[in-house]
Amino acid sequence: MSELAILGGKPAVTGAWPRWPVLGQRERELMDEVLASSLWGGTGLGPKITELNSKFAAYCDTKYGAAVANGTVSMELCLQAWGIGPGDEVVVPAATFFATSVAVHHQGATIVYADIDPKTANLDPASFEAAIGEHTKAVIPVDIAGHPADMDAIIAIARRRGIKVLEDAAQAHGAIYKGRKTGSLGDAGSFSFQQSKNMQSGEGGFVCSNDGGFIDLIHYSIGKFGRGVREKYAGHVHYNFGWNACYTEIQAAIALGQLERLEKQTAYRFENAKRLITELQGIEGFTPFCYEPYCTRHGHHLLMARFEAGGFEGVSRAQFLAALNAEGVPASSFYPMPLYEQPVYGTDPKLKMRSLPCPETEKICREVLFFEQNLLLAEPDRMGEIAGAVRKLRRGAKELLGIKVKQDDYMGSAVLRQARKTAAQ
Repeated sequence: MSELAILGGKPAVTGAWPRWPVLGQRERELMDEVLASSLWGGTGLGPKITELNSKFAAYCDTKYGAAVANGTVSMELCLQAWGIGPGDEVVVPAATFFATSVAVHHQGATIVYADIDPKTANLDPASFEAAIGEHTKAVIPVDIAGHPADMDAIIAIARRRGIKVLEDAAQAHGAIYKGRKTGSLGDAGSFSFQQSKNMQSGEGGFVCSNDGGFIDLIHYSIGKFGRGVREKYAGHVHYNFGWNACYTEIQAAIALGQLERLEKQTAYRFENAKRLITELQGIEGFTPFCYEPYCTRHGHHLLMARFEAGGFEGVSRAQFLAALNAEGVPASSFYPMPLYEQPVYGTDPKLKMRSLPCPETEKICREVLFFEQNLLLAEPDRMGEIAGAVRKLRRGAKELLGIKVKQDDYMGSAVLRQARKTAAQ
């Protein structure tokens, strides 16, 4: 009988992993305060939202911040505040979640997809520079998985050309670049509080910046139907075209509770990730991503690794993931294709984009898999269980060649896969 769990053997890991989200008494206390008040939504500019705006901006080493409905509209609002729209171009890495692209397309601007650095999966500064044209107005580097992009190099290029830098830190809460927090590095930073994120309120987003006028425009006006800023704020007088991007007091209560434990959790994940990366060294066909010298601290929304079928007896990534999940170690595959290959570009002629050659993006979409951040909240010695399961599969790799599995069965985070099952019912 095979030792591999997917073929009837005993799983390498039998204990449960930490659940996500983590809920404590503090969230309940803050929620009770909201429920006892007369302000539950976002229209009233309530005290919990005001507190979160101040505290999370300060956590990100910025002066100002605004909580908004989600981490996609947060980027749309930034682009709108900068006057970016039809006829303008925005450079976006070709390997990221489609939300970054959606924000640009909703503004009517043209996306230029650039390639990534194979060591981090983040925007390659050289490819960004090659993507710049006479109509380029902004660049959106993404801190994929929580590893900061090479922001100094990107910003230096952007400054020479008068290009705005919007840091998409949706996956990088608490990450640190050369001693500076993510979200503080460009002209503005954008975060997501979606439920899988390392700080979450079910849904939500945040914009932070050192430009107070910019944040005021988003918080009071274009994020709230275009009302006036500060003393001009009135319910039925509109000065700008805007969105209903209101965050709520209920969400802010949850986020404030989450924020109180974010720093400790981030430091804990980082230490466990370093331990796991060390444990995973030397496994043929399986190479964990490491840290660039400028990464003071990785946020570890994900811990990513390259899976090379040629080094794993020809086993496919999907076969490996099916077997690893059966061993009791949840893991998933990366984005399935470069963004410029998304089918929407063949069906919606309104969407304008062009792309540079992106060989690194195409390779990473074939090879990369990841562990989600909740695994890194386990006891430190459990990192050895993860590595042990990978090594077990490497020893029995040839047995996996006959497994029948669809290429996309383990695509995306656990919450997305659950939603996929629900949608199919």
